[in-house]
Amino acid sequence: MLLALTDRPEVVDRLIERVDPEWARVVQASMPVPGAGKAAPDAIDAASADLVLVDIPPDRPEVLEQAVSLAARLRDTPAAVVVLNGRLRRRAKTELYRAGVLACISMEEHPEELIAHLASLLAAKRPASEALRRLRTYTRHLDEQLRLAQRLQMDFLPRRLPDVAGAKFAARLEPAAWVAGDFYDIFRLDERHIAFYIADAIGHGIPAALLTVFVKKSLQAKRIEGKTYELIAPDEALRLLNLDLLSAKLQETPFITMVYGLYNEATRECVYARAGHPRPLVVARDGTLEELEGEGPLLGIFSNARFESRRRRLEPGDRLLLYTDGAERVEPVSVCNPERLYEIIRASAILPVEAMLDAVMAAVREAAQGGRLADDVTFVALELEDEAARA
Repeated sequence: MLLALTDRPEVVDRLIERVDPEWARVVQASMPVPGAGKAAPDAIDAASADLVLVDIPPDRPEVLEQAVSLAARLRDTPAAVVVLNGRLRRRAKTELYRAGVLACISMEEHPEELIAHLASLLAAKRPASEALRRLRTYTRHLDEQLRLAQRLQMDFLPRRLPDVAGAKFAARLEPAAWVAGDFYDIFRLDERHIAFYIADAIGHGIPAALLTVFVKKSLQAKRIEGKTYELIAPDEALRLLNLDLLSAKLQETPFITMVYGLYNEATRECVYARAGHPRPLVVARDGTLEELEGEGPLLGIFSNARFESRRRRLEPGDRLLLYTDGAERVEPVSVCNPERLYEIIRASAILPVEAMLDAVMAAVREAAQGGRLADDVTFVALELEDEAARA
């Protein structure tokens, strides 16, 4: 169907004379008059046409605005939009072409040449529109799959953090894409010990997200023999995880940074080990920060890698804070700035732990300036009750 948008009957008559009915059926509709209260042609009706000819008479330059709007709406449809006016000024033609008009032609062309011209334009539009339709169908399908992957990954996170005598855990995870290369877990091992970790697979997206599942399934927290068990020290747990990662022989180099620790409720002592991850922080109520020591390489590189367990007893009011390096992107420039992160943590240290994490996350989002985060961001925090404040 050839849809002619014109108020001039003579234009339609000339089109009917020139167009072979076996090639296209000519249908007329009117372009609206600005301010007359008449609605613009419906994009769905126009999209059902094979070819839309928009007549812009020399005495109706105001029709240009409607033509631009219509072309923009039909840009991604199979309908080809052509303007009947070959004498428009360069600026007007440029605006039309940018909106999606394929050509500005003149009715003075020879009938055979005119039809050949229109047929060529239509033939050029159809495969591009079909390719775009297929791409959008694939994109919608991919989007659905990524949404499902995100839900599944979030299901691996702890639904409820364990209750801890005299303390409280809190966590945040915000992916840069649908799925994250960051991961964390907090779980009870026995009546006194809580295990916790934070991990960051290098990169983000699907490959990194799959590694986080590997970590959750492969981490060994304790050995059970009959009716007895033994808690595995953090350095040994990381060593075993590293060997599992290497033995998997994954095609892509699966580098992972991680901090794994155990918290003893009775002694308030943390035992932890670090694998190439940002150093854990102890945050006092007055904003004083202490970086905890402990060395160890990234997971997935060296088969003979060794990690070291360190101990730190927490005092009432202290907070242990673990984070991934995406949290260091707290400035509009896409670079890591740990010192700026520390400033934000100090400023929010007086807040309850949940509010403190929210304040830091807000700073990271603000640095993204409304766009997508540059990297996944995750926090795990342990806050001990301040006995003096409670009294």
